[in-house]
Amino acid sequence: MTFAQQLQDYSDACRWVGDLATATQSPQLDARTPCEDFDVRSLLGHLLGTAHRSLATARGVSTRGIPHVITDVVDDKLALTYADLAKTIREEWSGLTAADTVVAPWGPCTALEAAQGFTVETVTHGWDLAVATGQPSEAPKRIADRCLEYVAAVIPDRLRGVMYGAPVVGVENVSATEQLAHLLGHKRIGNG
Repeated sequence: MTFAQQLQDYSDACRWVGDLATATQSPQLDARTPCEDFDVRSLLGHLLGTAHRSLATARGVSTRGIPHVITDVVDDKLALTYADLAKTIREEWSGLTAADTVVAPWGPCTALEAAQGFTVETVTHGWDLAVATGQPSEAPKRIADRCLEYVAAVIPDRLRGVMYGAPVVGVENVSATEQLAHLLGHKRIGNG
């Protein structure tokens, strides 16, 4: 996959999450999500934090001071704030080349590897948001299919139990997006 295609996938994933966030209704903000750490409100705050960490990574700025969950955005501005960040992400990342060295939240890597990691994170949490709010949960344009090709390389075992849970096993006949979510330890509420 070329770096341009990876950036397009990341941009499309951000746009999808932005659309999901826009369609999320106020009463859904307290709903549980497949990501055990978050309800919908805190998941949206985490997606904002992830977007800020992505921008900092692309800009060569430390991500250490960026909260895991952004909590200072009022409920009715969560979706708009995310959409604004998503627009900036593509622009910032387009100034890099695939082989450029960056420092992502998980450590030094190439810009391509970092973009892949942020794409996996965005698609997985997009699935969480879609499932929690009853929206279509398959990421567009076969993004998840491509993520499945490289997820093992960008989510190493050393990050299990630190940033990611153990993979969900024993669930068959699910979409590529749900397979990706399972690889990061996310499962539908009520499944095992």
